[in-house]
Amino acid sequence: MGIASFVIGLICLLLSPFLSIFLILPAILALLLGIIDTIIKAKKKQSKGLAIAGIVLSTLALIVSISVIVLLYTFSGTIWNGIQSVAESIQDELQPSTINATTGETVTIGDIKVTLKSVNTNFTDFSEFAYVPENTKILKADFEFENTGDYTNAISSSYFRCYADQFSCDSFYYLTEDFYETIEPSRKSAISVYYEIPEDAELIEIEYNPTLASEKIVFSVI
Repeated sequence: MGIASFVIGLICLLLSPFLSIFLILPAILALLLGIIDTIIKAKKKQSKGLAIAGIVLSTLALIVSISVIVLLYTFSGTIWNGIQSVAESIQDELQPSTINATTGETVTIGDIKVTLKSVNTNFTDFSEFAYVPENTKILKADFEFENTGDYTNAISSSYFRCYADQFSCDSFYYLTEDFYETIEPSRKSAISVYYEIPEDAELIEIEYNPTLASEKIVFSVI
């Protein structure tokens, strides 16, 4: 038991700065083995060197482990706040800046010119069998895109969002389909999007936010 106490105590002491919380029980076990072996050897009047060394090592391992745990607990709030602060800073840097625009205005993002050509906030030219929720009307927005760069660019339905008084609006799925189009250099593309908006909405915004772009456009409709 003296040898076991010494070996376990030595391992616990060496690893205690790194695996503190996992070494409390092994260190206690080494300490108990050392004490028991010391008592037995004392009765038999045998050498207690390894047992005493095991007691010392396991005691030191316990002291180090507990100290590390206390320090981590004490400073965990400060460390966590620092991590959160860094994460928020990174998130802010990754957030695209906002360009505000209105109907008829052209805005350039990268190599793409985006124009909200027209908006109909009470669009009714759809099938009579289409379901429109109560107190809701349909908005149609017509966009034009022009590729002014030297490479092919893409436009996707996932780049668009509509908000009514800051709340997200659903697409009008009877007319809207998911799309992904490519625009060759010096070419244009026309796209219409449809949304269900509340009849009493006071602020309608359509957001165009291309993936990985450093900027996004928010078109104020009403």
